[in-house]
Amino acid sequence: MKRIISILTLVAAMFTFVACGGEGSTAEATPATEGAAVSDTLTGFKIEGEKVIFTFNVKDYASFEEIEEVTVSGEFNGWDPVAADWQATDDDGDGIWTFETDLATVPCGTKFKFVTNQVDWMQPNADALDAKYLADDGFGGFNLVLACE
Repeated sequence: MKRIISILTLVAAMFTFVACGGEGSTAEATPATEGAAVSDTLTGFKIEGEKVIFTFNVKDYASFEEIEEVTVSGEFNGWDPVAADWQATDDDGDGIWTFETDLATVPCGTKFKFVTNQVDWMQPNADALDAKYLADDGFGGFNLVLACE
């Protein structure tokens, strides 16, 4: 009987570990705190001087398909999901896609979303983000907002 309980406990612990993604810490998924520089991937962007670096981390989004391309789509490009000049790159092959542009091109308050494979509009994790980074998208979800500190 003790052996069965030990096995069930081990299976339950393994299930919990797998269900949590196997990550030991969730610190990297914590949204930026008030007054801190916006730089984590949940917000989808960071501002460095006069540049905006859009960042799409596959770990922050649920996807059932292999991601072959990521487009930054928003008010600045007419919400074009295939805009060739707004394609992000994953230079390191680590699942973190980036696209850089001038802050003048994408002013503070601009709404945007990431589109994968030209068809999948990725939904940000609204529960993990401060409301200043979110705007209703009119379709039951949210857009990200380029919120400047």
